[in-house]
Amino acid sequence: MMAEDGIDVRSLRWKSTDNPEATHDFASLVKTLSPLGGQAAGIMHTQIGNIGPALEVLGKHWSGPKLAYAETGRFLAPDWIFEEICTPQDYADEIKGWVKNHGVQIIGGCCGTGPEHIRALKNLLNSGDI
Repeated sequence: MMAEDGIDVRSLRWKSTDNPEATHDFASLVKTLSPLGGQAAGIMHTQIGNIGPALEVLGKHWSGPKLAYAETGRFLAPDWIFEEICTPQDYADEIKGWVKNHGVQIIGGCCGTGPEHIRALKNLLNSGDI
């Protein structure tokens, strides 16, 4: 889709049922799409535990800037109530690993994260530890 400011934005959704073939299929998708280029590529709207492996695949086929926005907790339909939300500190620790291990440069939060999670990321950035 084309954003109002004229920047070309591509977004693809990839669902996985946690089966071994999903990683292979995701790798094929990333390998096919990477030559299209872009300003950044990343993983978002994905559970924390799945982001690291997805970034590993992305890193094999994409050399540009990477982003990661994890979701935390589980959606409890129909009221957008999240349960099992990871603590802000645990979230920051996970993202620290993605920055150090996978070269992620753009970070943020998705479903289930709140201002306290973003504050923990700000504190991590200000600490100079990443």
